[in-house]
Amino acid sequence: MSIEICHLRYVVAAADYRSFRRAAAALNVTQPTLSKRIRELEDQLGLPLFERSTSGSQLTGEGEALVTSAKRILAELEYMQNHVKAVKVGTSGRLHIGIYTSLSTGALVDIVCGFAEQFENVDVNVVEDSRSSLISLLDRGAVDIIVVLGEPAYRDYAHTRLWSERIMVALHKEHPLVEREFVYWTDLKGERFLMGVQDPGPDLEGILLSKLISPGDGPLIARMKVSHDHLLGLVNRKRGVALVCESSMGNMPAGIVYREVRDGNGPTRLGFVAYWRRNNSNPTLKQFLTLLHAFAGSSHVVISAA
Repeated sequence: MSIEICHLRYVVAAADYRSFRRAAAALNVTQPTLSKRIRELEDQLGLPLFERSTSGSQLTGEGEALVTSAKRILAELEYMQNHVKAVKVGTSGRLHIGIYTSLSTGALVDIVCGFAEQFENVDVNVVEDSRSSLISLLDRGAVDIIVVLGEPAYRDYAHTRLWSERIMVALHKEHPLVEREFVYWTDLKGERFLMGVQDPGPDLEGILLSKLISPGDGPLIARMKVSHDHLLGLVNRKRGVALVCESSMGNMPAGIVYREVRDGNGPTRLGFVAYWRRNNSNPTLKQFLTLLHAFAGSSHVVISAA
């Protein structure tokens, strides 16, 4: 006969209650059943664990040592069971999120930080890369979900259309347009636009061209393979202006001022989309999608798995 978990639970209960009768009642078993299990354990070990009397039971020295070990084993078993349950329902585990915009501010940082706070036992890993690289990571299963700007385009994945952000123009603090509360696209004609070739540069450039291009005329664009911070540094040196998304405004250099860009219909916005693999069974992903769904629902955005 091998030692079973019930043997350890019975001997610990008998030690805590100092009575086989009270221990049996607490465990909802009969006293003969508890006595039999403890006797089996004593026979297996070849030594007495309790000194029995009409007034109750008292641990022997060997019994005290065994109860100490049994409590540790039972505590570790309970932790393991709780951890497995938490992983199964997605309240513990790992979640890899891919993004290609800054997490300095905005709804995305609020959601990621809120998720991490709500599910503190989930290891949240954020990967920032280009959109094409993130799609590759998603395809290989290296990330669970990616959040990118633009309209839904990757139909091989389930997707969620999320919120949208205003497009802002970064101006030097001495630029004449700083005096205005917001600017129109037509106000920016003749400006030199500093545009990154990495995401979200192409999306912003596409919007810029749709607003300002005309037959034989178009905006002056300086395309650069540099970081967002480097573009702002050039704006700070009066080399031009730069378009940014609202969530990229968190780290603002001292010489930079942001102004909302509008057309006749109001602020110009660029939407976010989340993609994930349809066969991803990670329970933590389901919890994160629930949070995204709630946020999207509050913003009257429809979730789609098409």
